[in-house]
Amino acid sequence: MSWGRISSAWLALAVADDALAARLLAIFIDELDEQVQQLNVDMLALERNPADAERLRGVFRVMHTLKGASRAAGLPAVEELCHVVETELSGIRGGVGAIDGTQIALLFKVADALEETRNDLRAGLPTPDATLAAVLHMARGRGLSAPLVRAPAKPTTPSPQPAVMAAPTAPTVEESARATGQIRVSLHQVDAIAGAAGEIAGLATTLSDRAADVAALRSRRRHLRGGAPDGGLDRELTQLLRCANEDARALAALSGRLGASARHLRQRPLGEITETLPRAARDVATVVEKQVRVTLVGGEIEADRAVLEALREPLLHIVRNAIDHGIERPEERVTAGKPAEGEVRIEGSLRGDRLRLAVSDDGHGLDLDAVRRGIQRRGRSASIDQDALALAIFDDGFSTRDTATTISGRGVGLAIVRAAAERMGGTASVTSHAGVGTTITLDVPVSVATMRVVLVDVGGVLLGIPSTFVVRAARADPRKLARADGRAMLVTKQAPIAVVSLAALLGAPFAEPAPAAMIQLVILENSGRTLAIVVDDLIDERELVLRPLEHAGPAATESIVGTALLSTGAVTLVLNVPALVAEGQGRSSAIAGMADEEGVRTRAPSRVLVVDDSITSRTLEQSVLSAAGYEVITAVDGAEAWRMLERQTVALVVSDVEMPHLDGFGLCERIRANPRTASLPVILVTSLDEPAQRARGLEAGADAYITKSSFDQDTLLDTVRMLIGRAAGQSR
Repeated sequence: MSWGRISSAWLALAVADDALAARLLAIFIDELDEQVQQLNVDMLALERNPADAERLRGVFRVMHTLKGASRAAGLPAVEELCHVVETELSGIRGGVGAIDGTQIALLFKVADALEETRNDLRAGLPTPDATLAAVLHMARGRGLSAPLVRAPAKPTTPSPQPAVMAAPTAPTVEESARATGQIRVSLHQVDAIAGAAGEIAGLATTLSDRAADVAALRSRRRHLRGGAPDGGLDRELTQLLRCANEDARALAALSGRLGASARHLRQRPLGEITETLPRAARDVATVVEKQVRVTLVGGEIEADRAVLEALREPLLHIVRNAIDHGIERPEERVTAGKPAEGEVRIEGSLRGDRLRLAVSDDGHGLDLDAVRRGIQRRGRSASIDQDALALAIFDDGFSTRDTATTISGRGVGLAIVRAAAERMGGTASVTSHAGVGTTITLDVPVSVATMRVVLVDVGGVLLGIPSTFVVRAARADPRKLARADGRAMLVTKQAPIAVVSLAALLGAPFAEPAPAAMIQLVILENSGRTLAIVVDDLIDERELVLRPLEHAGPAATESIVGTALLSTGAVTLVLNVPALVAEGQGRSSAIAGMADEEGVRTRAPSRVLVVDDSITSRTLEQSVLSAAGYEVITAVDGAEAWRMLERQTVALVVSDVEMPHLDGFGLCERIRANPRTASLPVILVTSLDEPAQRARGLEAGADAYITKSSFDQDTLLDTVRMLIGRAAGQSR
């Protein structure tokens, strides 16, 4: 044999050797992931009950398994560490001693070192030898320095059977597949399958549309021929239509099965992200000197891998926050009649195609006074509504702490939670009861691969609104919309709803719709907040395959959760409803068709009645209206105002709410109850700015509601002109 052939054979053997080593390393990383998690579970149980022999055996088995696996993967530092720990545990199991707090603490450090090793190996980095050596040094400090006898080193000369070929104890990928019926599939391949399913669904829709086109053509042909049928051609067309419809149904069924298979491939159990939380909770509790146990429910529930990965960090933030802010110290709990040990409960459940995750603690509940102070420190006015106050904990930069610690206080944790939920088209909410505890709930879709949306037309562009946020659709007369603080409001039996044009929310290149006799509204709801958006038209509701929006910049990704391909080949943008609702709540709005200001300016000055028990407020409003050309008369309370209305005619009433004898609500109700004044426009101007009070005013019959805290003379004048103009138009 020539030297060339020998070299070629040895090269082929070396390449095969390298491929095997890489494959064994990949298997080891996955095995290390599972074994470290099991180690944490057993260690948490041992910390509670050091005499639990079964848990001790479990830890021993993990060390023994990893020692053999790391040898096969060629990781001597990991092998050495596992050997030393295994030796120590062997002595305890043999009755030499009992496990103590120091040993338990050491085992947690071992788990951390192994986890760091896994992360580095997965990222393609070298093993953290310094960390492993430090932990090994601590382990040997226990008096265990027995040398590890390893297998002989790999020969440096060619050998038909290299040592590394005989050493593996872990099964190969093919062996694992045969034994379990499972194989590893790239996530990109799964995404490709999901994309193909979406395209097939689009083709099915297109085929169905083509069948409808053929049917229309047949009808048109009959009409052109004067209704005289061509029997043979009609039979062929009918057969063609039947086949096309059958093919469309079969294709739709196939795409459904393919899509379901792709979604199933992407799904993983919830337990994959929740099972690491007990260990994280233990570490936080140790730092803040609290006793906490974590209860996991619903770990078997499955959801899209992308959804679970997006929830991993938010869940960690919630748990850390619950322990640091919610759970009391042991002595405080005992004094309050609670067990010294607190509980954090993480419960997953399915609600249709939605995954709901509730993280509850049995601590002292939210300190709403501290939340209020935190809001005020940021220069904002704090609502007295407790539900709205509680939601402030999700605001970016919000914290009740004056100084930051390693656990919390920087004001980013819960903001990350809400942002993560909203990016997936989900929501984050909080409920709290003093002395009982707090629950933070995340509601997200089970899969971000597909989403059911309502398609709407805005300026000739199709946009998708996730159906889960759509309460209802309605048509409304813009002239009958109420007005509050310069905002258009839709008055409903429950509460008034702010109305905003979707084009205005999205900005350029979308343009405001032209005035119309009726406008199309879509009512949205998120975390207890509602918003009515104006769209040009409703198209239909569809299940779409969602694709991420890439390279579009932060402004676009804040308002859009993804894109989808329609059966026509057009691309639609799927909107981020929570972000739109939040923006719409704080934006002033005027809907085209509400006002007829030009007509108002050409008419003679109108008489306005200003009612307020404060001479300062009364004088201010009188001055503003008089300067605008209105004739103004005044009254000091609702009772005097009603007497004036019985004697003379006015075009509009501007009234305070809190007044003696007869308040603004009562005056408004009395005006509406009298046939002579029932259509008289009424504006309430008051310092009462809570949603319930605003709703009370509009329910009493007020046409507009302006709060004194945001009083602006332009807003007042615009509202007066609009209402007087509307009243004049209705009287003509």
